[in-house]
Amino acid sequence: MRRLHLFEIADKEWCPHSLRGTVTDYIQFGVTMWKSDIAMASLLRQALDRLGVHHVVDLCSGSGGPWLGMIKFFEDTHPPVTVCLTDKYPNIPALQYVCDHSAGNLGFSPEPVDAAKVPRALNGFRTLCAAFHHFRPPEARAILRDAANSQQGIAIFEITERTFRTILIFIGVSLIMPFCIPFFRPFRWSRLMWTYVIPVAPVVQFYDSLISCLRTYSPSELQELTKDLHKEYIWETGAIKAPHSPVPISYLLGYRQQAEFGTRKNIGDGKHMGLTAVQTGAETESGESLREYRHDMG
Repeated sequence: MRRLHLFEIADKEWCPHSLRGTVTDYIQFGVTMWKSDIAMASLLRQALDRLGVHHVVDLCSGSGGPWLGMIKFFEDTHPPVTVCLTDKYPNIPALQYVCDHSAGNLGFSPEPVDAAKVPRALNGFRTLCAAFHHFRPPEARAILRDAANSQQGIAIFEITERTFRTILIFIGVSLIMPFCIPFFRPFRWSRLMWTYVIPVAPVVQFYDSLISCLRTYSPSELQELTKDLHKEYIWETGAIKAPHSPVPISYLLGYRQQAEFGTRKNIGDGKHMGLTAVQTGAETESGESLREYRHDMG
C-alpha cells in the first residue's frame, strides 16, 4: 500500500485545543491498554543503558503519550532517568497532570518546541512516540538531521501500520471511544462535550486514525530516510510486539558511532522484559554519555 500524506484534523492550528486534547488522551489510553508503553520502554532502556544517557527529551508529546507508564521502567536506573515532555502545541493541563503523578522524574516545557529545531538548552536523547508519521519526508529528515547535528541520540516509535488489517483494527478502536471516555483521568467536562453533546471527537478519532495508518512509514522507509544523512551515526530499524497489542511497533534508532567498546550487543533484540522481536536492525556499539539536562519540575 502506497504511503499517502493526507492531513489529520488534530494537526491543524484551527482544531480546538480541548478537542485535540480529547483525541490525544484517547491515543494515550490505547497505548496504555495495549501495553505498548512496555515495549517502547524496553527497547529505549536498552539504548540508554548502552549509551550511558540519563535524560530524555520527548518531542510531540501530546497529552504525555506513554510516559506516565514508561517512566516506571526506569526507576531502578542509577542515576535515575529524567524526561522532559515537549510539543509544538503543549497541552499544559494534561502534561502537568502526568508530571504530578510521576515519581518526580517527568518534567515538561510550557513553550512550543519544533521537533526539527529543538532548542540547544533541551539536551538529551530524543524520542517521538506515535508522532513521526505526521511529517512529510523532508520534514522527517530534518528532525533526524537536527538530532544528529546536535549529537543527540533519537528513537522513533510508531504504533500504527500501513496495512488493511491495521486500518480495520483502528476503525474498531475508534468506534468504542464513547464507551471509554468516562474512565479517563483527570476528569474533564470538555471530553464529555466533544463526545456526547457535540459528538465530534469520535469522528475526528476515526478519521485521524485512518489517515495515521496511511501516513505511517514502514521500517524500510524509515531506513531510507536516513540515507546519506550523517556519516558518524548508526541507524537501526525494525519492529517489536507488545503482549496485548495486535499491531507491531515499528522503530528507528539513531545514535553516534563510537570507537572500540569491548563487547557488542544488538539493542533491537526485543528480548528485554519478555518482548518478541519481529525484525531487528544491525548490531550496535556503545556510545559516549550525553550531557544531562534537568528540566525545572516546578
